[in-house]
Amino acid sequence: MDITITTKQLEILNLLYRFRFLNRSQLQTLLKHKDTKRINTWLKDLTDKKIIGRHYSTKIKENNKPAIYYLLAKSKPFLLNQKAVDNKLLLKRIYREKTRSQRLIDHCILIADYYLNLTNIIKTETLHFFTKTDLSTHYYLPYNRPDAYIAREGKEIKRYLLEIIDEGTPRFMIRKLIERYIEYFDANTWQNKTGHPFPKMLILCPNTLIKDFLHKHISQVMEEEAQNDIEWYLSTKDKIEWVDALIDISDD
Repeated sequence: MDITITTKQLEILNLLYRFRFLNRSQLQTLLKHKDTKRINTWLKDLTDKKIIGRHYSTKIKENNKPAIYYLLAKSKPFLLNQKAVDNKLLLKRIYREKTRSQRLIDHCILIADYYLNLTNIIKTETLHFFTKTDLSTHYYLPYNRPDAYIAREGKEIKRYLLEIIDEGTPRFMIRKLIERYIEYFDANTWQNKTGHPFPKMLILCPNTLIKDFLHKHISQVMEEEAQNDIEWYLSTKDKIEWVDALIDISDD
């Protein structure tokens, strides 16, 4: 017997494809649906049919957190014909989503939170937000792809690349991240391919210690290379008001 799903459930699958991991609250907001009961019904049906999986803790102090959802293998047939699924090869990852690390899950949840905060703030302009998944076929971008490409379209278009640094990331990897973007800028790949100025770089740090380290490192590198054309903006993940950087951008 063929498995059937509703149009809204297919929308849920597309959102999970783009963001990989989303909690129930985020899904409800992204779907712009006020009926929590209806959302839970759709999610339960998809979970019962093993089209999506869910992480939910019954531990005290954790059982009040919304469940987190992700794609399972049975979602693949529903996604194959979707225009939003540009890179069919990415669907192979759904076979391993169930065992992904908590670090990756938290990373994906934070990206979705950041996007949702942007939608609350940017009202008079058109917001374009492309996740790492959305950018997978943009081969002129750095190999690992940024966590997001953001554009605000008003009287002019302002562009940003977002990178989120996870807690516990070794400093040599953080330095390497900065080095890769400087090399990418120097190669003029973005500028030649798009015809647009290089986007502002938004770096979200796990804490103030890493932010201060990164600020010092970037200042040193830019001074040594006499290269001051990349605009870097740093903040910490516990200051979600950093989204204001896209309105009145300044290093807090």
